[in-house]
Amino acid sequence: WRSLARAYGIPETLADNLLSTMFSVAKMREVNPSEKRKITLVGYGGMARSLASLFKLAKHEVVITGRSQEKSQKLAMDFNFTYMPMPQALQWGEIVILALPPEGVFSENVTRFLHLSKDKVVMDILSSKTRFFGKLEEMSKQMGFRFVSTHPLFGPYLNPVGEKIVLIPSETTGDLEEISEFWRGVGLTPLITDVDTHEKLMAVVQVLPHFFILGLSSSLDLLSRELNVDFSQFQTTNFREIYKIVRRVKELEPVILEIQRMNPYAEQARRLGLRELNTLFSTLQEEKK
Repeated sequence: WRSLARAYGIPETLADNLLSTMFSVAKMREVNPSEKRKITLVGYGGMARSLASLFKLAKHEVVITGRSQEKSQKLAMDFNFTYMPMPQALQWGEIVILALPPEGVFSENVTRFLHLSKDKVVMDILSSKTRFFGKLEEMSKQMGFRFVSTHPLFGPYLNPVGEKIVLIPSETTGDLEEISEFWRGVGLTPLITDVDTHEKLMAVVQVLPHFFILGLSSSLDLLSRELNVDFSQFQTTNFREIYKIVRRVKELEPVILEIQRMNPYAEQARRLGLRELNTLFSTLQEEKK
């Protein structure tokens, strides 16, 4: 495709973008699970919407519920799903997905009804696990539901077909292959690990880069004001791509700061990152001399 683009005087980036779009559409058309499931989706935020778009592609039956009836009904209407109050929704679904932040997962609005999910699969989508996995596992033992923790490795955007999702089994998970097959059936690739390994991996792929990006965002604003320049019209290709990531991270700042606070390896990651920055700074200062 790139060779043809060059031959016909078409920008190679256009060929890349066309291929990327075609592959995405092709993947979406391949979503066809062997079994249609009844899913209760608790929540109505960005990640709930993202998961809802996958379940719509897979033609699963979905009920939306949450603390706000108005917001739950809005999400349900957007995808032609059904709204139910929490108790009925938890009784109805075979699979319950808690697409909520920690304060939502452990709120009385949710915990007082979780016993209605007895014998069903219950999953959270929390980014940091150490503080919460044990609590949910213990609740699953007390209330009789099958708990598996998940972490979608993508942001809140529609139809994330082809992306990956982490599965962390608990003592009550049961048949993990059944759950893996469910996620494969909606177009995601499941990765299986344990809590501690997950937190170490997220220290590398989330905590450290997000720490630098948040610092970069503040530094860009401060340096622009200090030098009294507007960089918006003078962006290089690389800077433009970096700045897209900076803006995306800023939009998700509350979630990102939550991970920074809760990941048990976050302080180690930040210390190491600062040490390497200082080493680079010192090296450049020495070269200047």
